[in-house]
Amino acid sequence: MSYAYLQEYPNIRISRSGFDVSQKQKFERHCHSNYELIYIIEGDGKYIVEGVEYPLHPHALLLMRPYEYHYVCPAGNQNYERVVINFEPELLPIALREHHMLKGTYGNYFSLKSINNPVRAAYEILNAVIPLSNGGFEKSDEAEAFLQATILQIILLLTQETPEKTISAESDTVLRIIEYLNRHLTEEISLETIAHEFFISKYHLCRIFHQQTGASIFTYFNTKRMAQAQQMIADGESATSVAFKLGFRDYSTFYRAYRKQFGKSPVRKHNEKAGAVQI
Repeated sequence: MSYAYLQEYPNIRISRSGFDVSQKQKFERHCHSNYELIYIIEGDGKYIVEGVEYPLHPHALLLMRPYEYHYVCPAGNQNYERVVINFEPELLPIALREHHMLKGTYGNYFSLKSINNPVRAAYEILNAVIPLSNGGFEKSDEAEAFLQATILQIILLLTQETPEKTISAESDTVLRIIEYLNRHLTEEISLETIAHEFFISKYHLCRIFHQQTGASIFTYFNTKRMAQAQQMIADGESATSVAFKLGFRDYSTFYRAYRKQFGKSPVRKHNEKAGAVQI
């Protein structure tokens, strides 16, 4: 099984896709500047969000906030099928954006037992408007309004639920390291500084971080910085200004890092939106 149907609007990107787990490029670690809702139709394994591990199974739902680092680890040789909705923060009312569920970190996870029937019904509606027979639904103002209303309904319903979380003692250390890194994205960091901050050896620091996140500390750190840079440039800031705001000593270092991440120069094109940052 391999298919992918996509529809994009100015503030919404919705897709329904299915593929087998041998397609490794589908599961790269990434983060982006918008919210992401994932509804699992088929598949098992685990989902990693900022170092927190969640079980992946049919009807599980995950909500990632902007700039949360996440990826999926499917199990076995099974098929994997999902609906993914990315939407910009401005789609939600300011009061809703201030809800604690949308202001925390490490994602929000809801299993079948915790998702109420209206949420599942909303996703069944979304499945219906992305029919497999014709590869998508007709793009129109009415369809965009419908999607906006459905997304808002889902988010409002989820705020009435209690997300599920399981954090071990060792993963708690990694979460505190991640919080530290996110507070210092505009500064230069070193393994020595982080190890001293958390009273652990550099070897142990690197081992537990990679074990929990699937990435090295500096890969994670630079991915987050590049995601911020991409959004700032898309919002109209100059690449030079962004480079220095994010703590790079000189523009050439920032330029090389940006090209390595995205394969292009850090120059904003007309109507360009920030997308996912993958590693």
